Amino acid sequence: MKATGSSWCNWAALAVCAALVLGAMTWLTRNVLSSEHERSNAEARADLQERMRLALWRMDAAGTAIIVDESQRPVGETNLPAEPADSPVRMRFELSENGSLSARMGESRLPELKRLLRDTSEGRVVFTALCGSIELSNSNWEATKKEPDYAQQQQKEQVFQRDSAPAQAASNEKELSLRSKAVDTQVTKAQSRAGGDYKNANPGAVKPPVAPPIPPALPGGNGGGRILRDAGPLRPSWIGGQLFLLRKVAWEGTPPSGGKTIEGVWLDPLALQQSLLEEIRDLLPMARLAPAVGISSDAMVLASFPFRLETGEKPSPAAVPRPIVISLAAGWAAAILAILAASLLVRGIVRLSERRASFVSAVTHELRTPLTTFRLYSDMLEAGAVKEEKRADYLHVLTREADRLSHLVENVLAFSRIERGSARAMVKQITARELLEPMRERFASRLDSAGMTLHMDLETEAASRLLKVDTAAVEHILFNLVDNAAKYAGKGSLAMRVEPLPNGVAIRVSDQGPGIPASEHKRIFRAFHKSARDAAETRPGVGLGLALSRRLARSMGGDLNCDATATNGASFVLSLPS
Repeated sequence: MKATGSSWCNWAALAVCAALVLGAMTWLTRNVLSSEHERSNAEARADLQERMRLALWRMDAAGTAIIVDESQRPVGETNLPAEPADSPVRMRFELSENGSLSARMGESRLPELKRLLRDTSEGRVVFTALCGSIELSNSNWEATKKEPDYAQQQQKEQVFQRDSAPAQAASNEKELSLRSKAVDTQVTKAQSRAGGDYKNANPGAVKPPVAPPIPPALPGGNGGGRILRDAGPLRPSWIGGQLFLLRKVAWEGTPPSGGKTIEGVWLDPLALQQSLLEEIRDLLPMARLAPAVGISSDAMVLASFPFRLETGEKPSPAAVPRPIVISLAAGWAAAILAILAASLLVRGIVRLSERRASFVSAVTHELRTPLTTFRLYSDMLEAGAVKEEKRADYLHVLTREADRLSHLVENVLAFSRIERGSARAMVKQITARELLEPMRERFASRLDSAGMTLHMDLETEAASRLLKVDTAAVEHILFNLVDNAAKYAGKGSLAMRVEPLPNGVAIRVSDQGPGIPASEHKRIFRAFHKSARDAAETRPGVGLGLALSRRLARSMGGDLNCDATATNGASFVLSLPS
């Protein structure tokens, strides 16, 4: 069937609707996946930030323990015991303002320390250079907030979501302040327990409730008989790529027994880093610590030691949750199924419309010729314009056209009943011979009108088989085949014989006409396959007979097919159940 303008409009409308649906689904899918990706990234960032904050707390706790341990050692004490092999402490030393450098522990490293301090002093007095380092460390320490701005933090939490980058940065700043406060508190308490009043050296530190008096140094004891006047807190400092804990100490009197000194602890930065990183291997297995030099407000810097935490990993978002994938897949499946269903519906509507138009055109043509004949011949007979010897011929033509109309109406009504599902089959048991013998005269008469003869072979063993069929439907099918042969074969004879089948019989109807092309073997069984133009230019008929015949055959449990192996004319095989 050729597509009409209205059918193209239907398909165009369906295509537009399908494009809109698919576009909406694409937009929805992209937005859902994008939102899920952003949410997953935010959760991954939040998880990484939480692990980083916990890692910083752990490392600051471990670092604070080292500083507290050093702060609790008596000021000025010499001949300290050696540290264990896994300790990050290389040596402890004391530097007086007159440039005298002595080892409190690890005397073997004293020459190396002298070279290091001399090389890094840049021409200044070593004592002055170390004092500058201590002042810089104190400035760095005091620059770090010890109390978080809770009002600002609350405002940021209200403005930003918890998982957003600004909210995470605000949380990191808050955590840095809290860690700095915790470290400062612990170091202050340790210094107080060691007997040092260092309020002047560290005015920003949290003061203990009661500051114990400075104990005097006993002869041969703490300080080698010196009297301690003041001691500052231990502060970490980078000097020449090496890490030190330094503090200022003031003694009563003048040098060499009194005056100002600097006590220091030389640390192994690599060992210290390794020790701190071991605390967080379960949280950040790929993390590393980098030196942090100068004043820094970076929240990733430790509060205890000047190290900056580098995670060594990026936030890894999780895969899209399975429920979302299933929901999107279900949505796409539903949309595609809806489009397919709409396509099938439109296709059915278009085909029905085209079939209806073809049917109306073909039936109109089929009715026009007999009606014209009836009108013309009846007028001639009524007016007496027909001679008496011709009257019988005219009546024969009228009878033939009446039979043609009757056959057309029967086919249309039968097809309509099958389409509505209201066809009633009168099934009975009968042999093939008993079924076909009463039809012989009708078939022969129709073929005789076309100048053909009928050869019906009912003497075979298969003709004696008992069948369970609707005799009226079988006659209708076979008469359609005979009628088609009379229309299209045009000459020769029609053979009808019964052949055995495993579960019934096959009635083969063969003519000697031009046959049917192989490309048409399936199309001829479509309803209204014969268009109005074909009906006008070739043979009469509306293209309904074969479609009706196949449906009638299948309604009885049989079938009707065109034999593709036939070489001389057309051959149809009607199979019937026993």
